[in-house]
Amino acid sequence: MERNSIVRAKCIIMGEAGAGKTSLVQAFVQAAQIPKNYNMTQGVDIQTKKIKVPDTSTTIELFLYDCAGKAYYRDLVLKMIKNASGVRNVKGVLYGNKTELVNRRVVSPKAGHDLAQTLGLVYFEGSAKDNKDVEEPFYYMVNEWFKTYTDKTQSIKMVT
Repeated sequence: MERNSIVRAKCIIMGEAGAGKTSLVQAFVQAAQIPKNYNMTQGVDIQTKKIKVPDTSTTIELFLYDCAGKAYYRDLVLKMIKNASGVRNVKGVLYGNKTELVNRRVVSPKAGHDLAQTLGLVYFEGSAKDNKDVEEPFYYMVNEWFKTYTDKTQSIKMVT
């Protein structure tokens, strides 16, 4: 019988200031109503959420790095990612937030999909404010990380 295991994964949330990154993380982690007034993120806020991988005994402990949207912080985070040792095959998604603002929409779903494909990402969209389609990108990432983890552990087992 397989024992329960916890796999830790990092998820970096990046984007322009005011895009709703913090609201997205809060909606996912707390599934709570998003406050109308909040303080903008300075630097990086870290939150965690555990997600059970279906049909397994594994739980992914997701560390969500909510990065400030200011260019200074974004550049710093990008440098950290590039300089991180052992970073290979970085997976990612592009999330179009604030779909509830239909009349103020700037990016069409097709443009979002096209950009994501160009960047090697998968496109999702939804509304953190309405807590609509918030979980899908995170569950997608958890499944991708679990596949990578499983492949790597199987490779190690084959060598030993």
